[in-house]
Amino acid sequence: MRPSDTGGSYGWPLKPFDRQHPVRGYLNDPRIPDAAHKSFHFGVDICGADGTAVFAVEGGVAHLQSPTVVAVVSSIAPRTFGYWHILPAVIHHQAVARHQLLGHIAPGWGHVHFAEKGRGPHRNPLRRGALEPFEDFQPPTVAKLAFSRRGKAVPRTAVTETVDILVEAFDTPALPAPAPFKGMPVAPVRLRWRVLHRGTLVVPWRTPINLGPAKLPDSQFERVYAPGTRQNHPNHPGRLRFYLAHAWDSRRHADGRYLLEGSMRYCGYFSASSVSARSRSSPASRTRARPRRRIHHRRLQSSS
Repeated sequence: MRPSDTGGSYGWPLKPFDRQHPVRGYLNDPRIPDAAHKSFHFGVDICGADGTAVFAVEGGVAHLQSPTVVAVVSSIAPRTFGYWHILPAVIHHQAVARHQLLGHIAPGWGHVHFAEKGRGPHRNPLRRGALEPFEDFQPPTVAKLAFSRRGKAVPRTAVTETVDILVEAFDTPALPAPAPFKGMPVAPVRLRWRVLHRGTLVVPWRTPINLGPAKLPDSQFERVYAPGTRQNHPNHPGRLRFYLAHAWDSRRHADGRYLLEGSMRYCGYFSASSVSARSRSSPASRTRARPRRRIHHRRLQSSS
């Protein structure tokens, strides 16, 4: 296992400890119980049948935070591990050893929500040097690039003035999750975009979204996730739509055909998509005929 500057790596909380398990929910996935409450997922959901035994990944002191939540404050590093949706087999303030039984997955949950928190926000257990072994050879998917203004779609043939740039994108779990969450989308780690004009770079790569290292503040939810985003529910896949840019000013560039490229990354894999568009002046600022902007969509092959 690789060393980490946050306390070192650790094995899985389910047996076998040294084998990767399916994960159906990733850090910073959208959580939208209703229209008034939106938040980022603060851990990973590791699949396991109801009643599956859950073990401590690191020794420390157990704290019963609720009837179905056990937190273990590490005895070797400044961090706390949370185990949610389990029926505890330990008592409050009990000292526990590494790989000691903590409880069993509670009826109806089908997973243990596993979280790691240091001095700051929750960290991504799937980052390099943390939960191991973990490998992801599934390339992510960039499904669609689009434009909007004040929440309404802007046709690709009418990109004028300031527009928001949106992308529909998702990753696929490294190992398939069982039903009813089989094939559900999960959040990628990093999203970026750039603009070219006749092969010349006019807007260099920008990386507005980095979902990988740690949980984002919930106050940023509606700046990261665009309208139309839905979280996964049993037998009902969610939809992940992101803002690549807010109020991007197309007037900074001369009218003409442009290529917008977007890409995303997870665990070393990149996927990309692009749209070509014609920039067009708004009627109020037009003093002579301008060529119309047309956008054609094409997919780019993913690459490692």
